[in-house]
Amino acid sequence: MSKLRLALGMLVLPLAFHSIQAQGAAQSAEAKNGTATVSGRITLKGEPARDVTVILQAQIPGALNSPRARTDESGRFNFTGVAAGRYSVSALAPGYASPEDTSLGVLGKTLNIAEGEKVDNVDFEIRRGGVIAGRVKDSQGRPVIEETITLSKRDRNNQPQNYFTYSPNFDMYRTDDRGVYRIYGLPKGRYLVSVGIAQAPGVDNMTSSRAFYPRVFYPNSTSESEAKAIEVSEGSEATDVDITVSDPKQTRDISGRVVDAGTVKPVPDLEVDILAISSDGRGMGISSGDKVQSESDGAFRMPGVMPGKYQLFVPGREENRGYVGDELKIIDISEADATGIELKVRQGTASISGGVVIEGTNDPKVLAKLSQINVKADVDLADQSVWGSVGSLPVDVNADGSFRISDLQAGKAKIEASAPPDMRGITVARIERNGTPAHEGIELAAGEHVNGVRVVLHYYVELTLRGAMKVVGGAMPAGYGFYATARRTDQNVQYLWLALIDERGQFVFENMAPGAYEIGIDPFPHSFPHFVEEIRQRFSSVKQKVVVGGDNQQPFTLVVDLSRKEADK
Repeated sequence: MSKLRLALGMLVLPLAFHSIQAQGAAQSAEAKNGTATVSGRITLKGEPARDVTVILQAQIPGALNSPRARTDESGRFNFTGVAAGRYSVSALAPGYASPEDTSLGVLGKTLNIAEGEKVDNVDFEIRRGGVIAGRVKDSQGRPVIEETITLSKRDRNNQPQNYFTYSPNFDMYRTDDRGVYRIYGLPKGRYLVSVGIAQAPGVDNMTSSRAFYPRVFYPNSTSESEAKAIEVSEGSEATDVDITVSDPKQTRDISGRVVDAGTVKPVPDLEVDILAISSDGRGMGISSGDKVQSESDGAFRMPGVMPGKYQLFVPGREENRGYVGDELKIIDISEADATGIELKVRQGTASISGGVVIEGTNDPKVLAKLSQINVKADVDLADQSVWGSVGSLPVDVNADGSFRISDLQAGKAKIEASAPPDMRGITVARIERNGTPAHEGIELAAGEHVNGVRVVLHYYVELTLRGAMKVVGGAMPAGYGFYATARRTDQNVQYLWLALIDERGQFVFENMAPGAYEIGIDPFPHSFPHFVEEIRQRFSSVKQKVVVGGDNQQPFTLVVDLSRKEADK
């Protein structure tokens, strides 16, 4: 085992500079934010995996500086000072595959941790990852250099699957000066291998290059249906996965200007998007990379667009200040650039004004923060021939609670309110117009100015509800993840709370208002369309009534009995 220890130690050495200083024998790390602990053991082929870096990653947006620990002689690790929350635990050993939690879409195991909880036996085994290697050449037999290789993991039904691997060497996905690539550390499974770019839903249609290689799958097929999947197992190595690309194609440019439909004056600082259109005339989805902004003279330019047919438009997003496209432009840049395009837009002329009040508290500190609240309106357009809805920019509420939202389009407006992080526990109780409930929205005509709107917010002490799912009378079905759901039963509220059920069957609902809820289970398959209706019905039929009303809320358990017949329910 000395060779294994040395190998793993060398693999994780580059990570040591980012690790938290360990306690004692360097197997423990302190998060310093809470009172919970997490410990476990990492093995390889049943033996302790020594000197492996383990990371505790908080599953919240923008989480940085995740604590790391190193396994000791017995393969054990320990984290202390862990704050309550949702985390993933994974082993970072390049060349080795850590278990995947496909329900959350992360590497490792997921845990819902309570304050002061002692979480033991977070054990898992790392496995030697598989390798896919080959060479990419052009039609003349020359090496294709610095081109990115794309892997797509598929199940037995050829449906896409998430997969996760860890390596500081991202260059292994790019070909070298010989056109050679070697991708290692892959979890077992079936993979499609491709190189080049193709129009696809959610894929950027704009590139930074003036030329690109059309996508080709192994073995030299432009059609995904004709691609051959590479089987990867523990420690396997698939070589000679070679691909020959066709001649590169030139990208196109799209340019023009944005003008007001009424005045024909240029409109600056508006987002312009494109939507690829497939051969059957269907839209292929908007990617985050497929947009530019109009300049001070209304001019816009989209360089490096792949040849094809597109819709060109100004979307009704809040960043566009109430403007929305007056028409859809269909352009075809299969053979040449598209220039001199004029995009006409119109700005909303309606407005809503009124006041915001906070109920449920007399605390002057809370009431004094009224001016920190923002309100906005989302309008379902009366004319949806070009765009469906337009969101306004958030506006600040004045110190006296008054507000005015301008530049709104004609249609049905729904008002939303948001508070800063230090005012969590505030929710919209109701919307009124001249004393009449307006939860379904406020009808706006072009140029109409609606007054007398009242946004009533309710302040409550945030509560946490914890629970567990227990399966009896059979084995937990493989290939599924589970959410716990919470639906308010004592109010006419349509909102549904969701909480992911973790590896231990535990879940937690946070930031809940006091009240009565119905708790249920929502199963989902890890790969689509693999969904057995009997499993969905068996789990979703389990319901439990819970009243949330205090800080000392007791955990509860949802029991799923797989041995019960339909007639017994």
